[in-house]
Amino acid sequence: MKQTTTLWSLLLTLLMAVTMGTAQETVTPRLQAAPAGTSLRAGGTLTGFGYADRSAEPDYVGVGATNIYLSAYILLPDVGANKIEKISFPAVKADKVAYLLVLSADGKKTLYNQKCEIAAGVNEMTLTTPFATEAGKRYLVGFATKAVGSNEGDKFVLPFDGKIEMDDALTVAYGKDPFPTDKSTPETFNLGSAKGAKLGSVLVFVTLQDNSKLQNRGYLVSADGNFMMATKDEKRPTKLSLRNIGMNEITSFDLTYQFGAGEVKTIAQTVTPALAVGQMGEYTFEIPAEAEGMGTVHFAIAKVNGQKNAYADNRVDLPYKVGDFSAMIDRETVILERFTSEKCGNCPGADRYVKADIDKMKAAGLRVSYIMYHSGYFSDFLTMPESEKLYRYFYPDKGSYAPAMSINRTYLPKEGALVQHAAGYNPNEWTTKMKNDKQGVKIERIDQTISDGTLEAVVSGVALKNCFDPEDLYLTVIVTEDNIPARSQSGAGKGYKHQAVPRLFLTAPTGNKLKVEADGKFKVTLRGTLRPTWVGSQCHVVAIVHPSITQPNRANRAVHTAETAPLGFGLANEPVAPAQAPIVTAENGYLSILGRVDAFELYDMSGALVTTNVGTRLLPGTYIIRIFSDLRVYTSKVIVR
Repeated sequence: MKQTTTLWSLLLTLLMAVTMGTAQETVTPRLQAAPAGTSLRAGGTLTGFGYADRSAEPDYVGVGATNIYLSAYILLPDVGANKIEKISFPAVKADKVAYLLVLSADGKKTLYNQKCEIAAGVNEMTLTTPFATEAGKRYLVGFATKAVGSNEGDKFVLPFDGKIEMDDALTVAYGKDPFPTDKSTPETFNLGSAKGAKLGSVLVFVTLQDNSKLQNRGYLVSADGNFMMATKDEKRPTKLSLRNIGMNEITSFDLTYQFGAGEVKTIAQTVTPALAVGQMGEYTFEIPAEAEGMGTVHFAIAKVNGQKNAYADNRVDLPYKVGDFSAMIDRETVILERFTSEKCGNCPGADRYVKADIDKMKAAGLRVSYIMYHSGYFSDFLTMPESEKLYRYFYPDKGSYAPAMSINRTYLPKEGALVQHAAGYNPNEWTTKMKNDKQGVKIERIDQTISDGTLEAVVSGVALKNCFDPEDLYLTVIVTEDNIPARSQSGAGKGYKHQAVPRLFLTAPTGNKLKVEADGKFKVTLRGTLRPTWVGSQCHVVAIVHPSITQPNRANRAVHTAETAPLGFGLANEPVAPAQAPIVTAENGYLSILGRVDAFELYDMSGALVTTNVGTRLLPGTYIIRIFSDLRVYTSKVIVR
């Protein structure tokens, strides 16, 4: 049996989230879950027009309180001069005083209300007086009920299908009154949207007197394609998801696409086998990049089965950047950014998925950077104010969860965000995706000096001609630390350690705007104070070059490049050698180090680690030693005779 979820909000907008078993945890601590106590199907059927999957077993949501009216609606399409005869929906709780409702499209005016009695199970309610619709108008149609009784389960009453979010089936409301009046306030009636809550669509269905305008209808759910850094006329694969919300099978449809304000192009698609009523199909098209410049490409379904689609205006947009990007190079770097908390019991279980991604990408020759922000769910002793300012740009408009992860800040259309659960990334698929990608910026050096606890990092590189937007280029630099012992990590045993934790932002959390010289080169000097409690040998400097992560179009936020250097070392392990460096000698095959030493690592000339112990007798030869002392790192050659 499915779980029900609390819809909690005492604000002016609704905050919603769904409990996903052990897959993820929601951000709002006051959200609760409880099992549904009644058979959800009750032997009935859901008839009429709707957006949701009528065969789905519902999720039920509420505000976590009783004695308050909750309502859910779908936005009826233009059905012409017609009549609404029935409203159908499932219910988990009986309610003797509920209401059938028809509101204006903006939800501000009640056009029809009828008292009714809701039964547990499927309800198919006939309107006492059929409601007459007008041609050219749309209406919110649904029902209102109170969370009856005093048990936890009584608070969960609004039905969602748990499948695909459709904008026209996401309207919900709560308040002291069941519907809006001329005297309504946010306290008496508060209308909002469940978009981004991942509950799917509202399970409300409408029976009309004349269904002729509902025969052939297709709802474009999402588009997944990449038109960034494309050359003119280059074809890019684009996968579209189409839901059949009409009353006939879909055997054909016309897809339209438009680059910016350019010419609208049409592709006729035959659907074999036919797309059944209530089902969703995925179709891939090779779309040519037809306009040079930057903008948004618009997708829509203009016709279904040869008839004009009522949802032709329901566009899905993707960003494009088309031009001459011949200077771009094959992708060399990838960054994984993860969100966690010690209060997230599911987060330690995601470690294996992250490791699989990193291992696979490194094996393919990609340089992988990794950051683990303690934000976006609950705060803990490792949460930084900068991380709190940053995380919101990765998530959907409402809500956040952990464990969540982003690869290269790549937009995920089905998530409506840059993140998904770490388990959602298939290592083989995403390694191939990254290897087939291009990058137009290179970080060539991260030079570092450390003096009296102050780090000076100089990040330099080159932005390749025509491969970036000079008005939308930013640099973020973060110092991270590995192997930090957890204090009370939920879901993990004793000895759990946190990796790649941000300790110091050398730039603003959303990045500093990056100026590129005429020859394409850039060089930025940054400074920050290191704390003596940090273990220098476990620290790294991560530099990220990216477009603005605050821009409204999430699909434009993908990272150009990212590089990681050990604290005190450049990308090529150039040594940092301030005064008072420890003195290293070798006598009779044994090392001797004079000066302050926290730890050291000795490597042979092939780069293999030989020892970290002064008690190891060494064979004659030349070695490289790295000495860690008070957050400084010293590198030198050692010759053993």
